[in-house]
Amino acid sequence: DTLKTLLSVIGNGERELVIAEEARSILASGRLSHSDAEFLIESGRIDEAEAYLLDHADELDGNRYTSLLPLAESMEKNKRWLIASLIYRALLNSILARAVSKYYHHGIKYLKKLDSLGGRITDWREFGDHESYKAALRRDHGRKTSFWAGYAGE
Repeated sequence: DTLKTLLSVIGNGERELVIAEEARSILASGRLSHSDAEFLIESGRIDEAEAYLLDHADELDGNRYTSLLPLAESMEKNKRWLIASLIYRALLNSILARAVSKYYHHGIKYLKKLDSLGGRITDWREFGDHESYKAALRRDHGRKTSFWAGYAGE
């Protein structure tokens, strides 16, 4: 909406220049902003959105699921498997850390999604592969039997 308002003042011909300048500013930012990532995605700058999210992967907070889930879905839709997986991990980690069983069905869905995405990723960079992540989950949350029973049962 802000972009539309600005372009109505300066002219639609400046759209690409304004978007490019904003993308440069976002990529130079020292902190993660979900709305900045959304802007990059909505303006068709998927490569930049992926790079931005990967650069800030350690800031992904699964407690902010209302803004993270759409980012994960967008990255998945655009076949950016690694960053989609990292976002789903953050969401799952948050659910398991809170240990509220009524939310486990969401976590089970995310772990199944991670199972599916894991086979598509060939370069995990510095992020552990899916099997290592899953082993750590079992180690750290193995006593959450209702979660694991639901995961095995679905």
